[in-house]
Amino acid sequence: MKKMLFRFFMILLISFFLSGCLTTQYKEYRYTFNEDGSGSGSIKFVNIVSEEDEEKDVSFSDFQELINDYLQGEQFETDNPDFMVTSKELFEENGHLCAKVEFTFDHISAASFFRYDNCECSPMMYYAGDLSETVIETDGNAFSEDESIPVYFWNNKSTSYYIKTQVKDDMSDAHEMMDLYKIWNDKQ
Repeated sequence: MKKMLFRFFMILLISFFLSGCLTTQYKEYRYTFNEDGSGSGSIKFVNIVSEEDEEKDVSFSDFQELINDYLQGEQFETDNPDFMVTSKELFEENGHLCAKVEFTFDHISAASFFRYDNCECSPMMYYAGDLSETVIETDGNAFSEDESIPVYFWNNKSTSYYIKTQVKDDMSDAHEMMDLYKIWNDKQ
C-alpha cells in the first residue's frame, strides 16, 4: 500500500501539463473506469498563462514551448507514461486560453485512484496529497473536512469521476497568451 501511495504521489507530481513559467489557473479532471480497471480520462487546463521570470514577461517563449513541446511534441506523454494520449487541443473559452488532453490507461492507479476489490465499502479513492493544486470541486466525497487529509471517495455506483483543482490563485504576475494563440491559430 505504501509503495502504491508513493506511485500515486509521483504520477500526480509529474502529471503537470505545464512546467517552467507556464501554468494554469484551474485543471478539470474527468475519468471513467471499466470493470477491469482500465479507463479513459481528460484533463482540461483552464486559463493557461505565463508567469514572469525575474520580473520579465516571457510569454512569447512560453507560448512557443506550449506549442512545440506539449501540443505538437510529446512532453505530456513523457511526463505521463501510463496515459495513451488520444487527442490534444488548444482553444479559447470565455476569453481565456485553454487546453484539453484526452487519454486512455490500463489501470486506475495511472489516474491516482485506488479501488478495493470485493468490498461492500466505497470502492473508489483518490489521493490528492503533495500537489501544488487545491481541490475546489468534485463529485466525490471528502474523507474529512480537514483539508490536510486530501482523500476523496465515490459511492460504488459511480461511473464517472470529476475533480477540479486550483493551480494558481494569485494572477498578478501572470500574462495571458490569448493574443499569441489568435495569431498562431490564424496561421494554421
